[in-house]
Amino acid sequence: MSSSYKLQEAMDDFIQSSTASFSSESSVNSSEEQCMEMLAQYLIHYSDLFQDMELADEGDFAEWEDGLEQHMSDLLEGDVEPSGDLGPLPVDALDPEHLRDFLGWFAVRESSNAELIQAYADVLLAWVNFVHDRGWLKDEEYMGFVEILAEVTPDAVRVARLSRVLFHFVRCGGGISPRLRGKRFSRFVEGHGRVVTIDSHSILFDFDNMQEKIGPVALPQVILDMIEEGDVFDIELGKRGDDWVIVDIGPVYPGSVYVEVEEYQGLDKRS
Repeated sequence: MSSSYKLQEAMDDFIQSSTASFSSESSVNSSEEQCMEMLAQYLIHYSDLFQDMELADEGDFAEWEDGLEQHMSDLLEGDVEPSGDLGPLPVDALDPEHLRDFLGWFAVRESSNAELIQAYADVLLAWVNFVHDRGWLKDEEYMGFVEILAEVTPDAVRVARLSRVLFHFVRCGGGISPRLRGKRFSRFVEGHGRVVTIDSHSILFDFDNMQEKIGPVALPQVILDMIEEGDVFDIELGKRGDDWVIVDIGPVYPGSVYVEVEEYQGLDKRS
């Protein structure tokens, strides 16, 4: 791999090459630009590639804090676009695991559109082929990227579809009759729960910072068929009597992507 070639240039060249294949500007496939922009955002703000940019002392922190406050004000006014420039970062700084995290964590956190997630996977594979064809990836490195994408893509598409179905299930009452929805819960658990058991009627969760399993949580069969052991739910569960029900639901992540687990408890909350 050429260590002197910039990752930003590899992305830009790919977009330009893709644009050139269309007869007019209006025909350009926007998913390619969108995917590359999101990948840059992930790498800058969430990956390990920029973590060495630490504040040296309290003066630096105060200056950063003042700048952050102004940035938040500008953002609320709609005057700021997120930075997406990777600077001098070389192509060989990218690791296959970055693409696993991007597609299996960041992308599904941002969207539950399974078709869009599949489109991003197709774009990433096309980009990896583009980089390899130009000699910026050695054969063994190229195969590492291809294998990771083949592994994570089906799961990312599946959990995106699952997230959307669960969202509508919970918003429609989660299978709880209207008469029961106003009854108080005795307990709440909130955070990232890993599915440890799936049976014919329900699932059981493990929250890593707890000494107990939470559940069972009853779900329709059509939803159970979409879940796999190891999936991690961003979820809030409430307990009524002996039954645990889903109070709120966020993204679902495939088990191959680690997510830190948290818990939230309260006693005076209504559904």
